[in-house]
Amino acid sequence: MQYAKINGDTVLEFPSYPHTNHPQTSFGEGWHGEIDGIEYVIVEYVSYENTDPNKQVMYDELPQIIDGTWKLNYSLVNISLEQAKQNKLQSIDSEWAELEKTGWDTGLPEGHLGITPSDVALISGSFALAKEAANLGLPLPSLVTIENNELSFNSITEMLQLMLLYGQSRSQMSMEIASKRKAVENALTIEEVEAI
Repeated sequence: MQYAKINGDTVLEFPSYPHTNHPQTSFGEGWHGEIDGIEYVIVEYVSYENTDPNKQVMYDELPQIIDGTWKLNYSLVNISLEQAKQNKLQSIDSEWAELEKTGWDTGLPEGHLGITPSDVALISGSFALAKEAANLGLPLPSLVTIENNELSFNSITEMLQLMLLYGQSRSQMSMEIASKRKAVENALTIEEVEAI
């Protein structure tokens, strides 16, 4: 709860802290009134709805009396270019996080392969081992999909084909995200940022 110290319709201090200024006084819930000739009023914040990501809410410095109630009004002001860029980069990061959760669709019933850096390292390592196993005539290692299914291969050629598709797709995903990030960094206006 915020208070203002007033004299008639004039705000003398906001915010004001009657509990601190008058520690010996008992204050009930929703208290407002006068202490030692100083009037304290409760200030309500005008609620707002902001659906425009390129606007930010700025509350006025001082409350005003509106229909008998002291209220702190607000304005929607344009965000800065830097804030717009930061918002867009957060959105791009969220987009990448969603891609990481989903992974790459193998097109096989077993499901998706992970695309995080640790997934890529693990899959690449498995492929390197598979090549050695094939040279030695040993069974090829399987991969595990995001859905926890085993993805087995009949030959190193079959695994190679999938690995080439995986690598190409993972690279494409990374390049698209990097391209968006670069476009945000190079944007000179909020409109350019919005268009990304």
